[in-house]
Amino acid sequence: MGALKEEPPEEMTIVLDDRALNFDFDKSVVKPQYNEMLTNLKDFIEKNDYEVTIVGHTDYIASNAYNMGLSKRRAEAVKTKLIELGLDPSRIVGIVPRGEEEPIADNATTEGRAKNRRVEFKLVKRGSKGEVNSEESRVIDVKKEEVKTEN
Repeated sequence: MGALKEEPPEEMTIVLDDRALNFDFDKSVVKPQYNEMLTNLKDFIEKNDYEVTIVGHTDYIASNAYNMGLSKRRAEAVKTKLIELGLDPSRIVGIVPRGEEEPIADNATTEGRAKNRRVEFKLVKRGSKGEVNSEESRVIDVKKEEVKTEN
């Protein structure tokens, strides 16, 4: 008898690892190098029946108002790319600009600022009442569709 496959959670935050979808300084263009990763993410969303909220982030350079707009443009660019790659637009349930509010790296360094110019994906099972506010995040290797919990 085969092993039972673990069901995907009702809700998760996708935090991409070192291949994260990052942006150049003051840009909102999704680079072609991310097409395969986004295609794999699209497939993961469809296979596991998720809806997605795309959350845009920036580094701390520029005003908060400007960064909120830039983070929204980044999330919108990723939304457009996911739809171009075949994701049903009804699966994208929100765009959330966070600006510079939630850095994941040190904004005092060039490398840290580059890591902060990113998008994250909040996934909720379709039809669930899950809120996209989980304290728990999951790191996904979209090439292998492996999900690991991080607390």
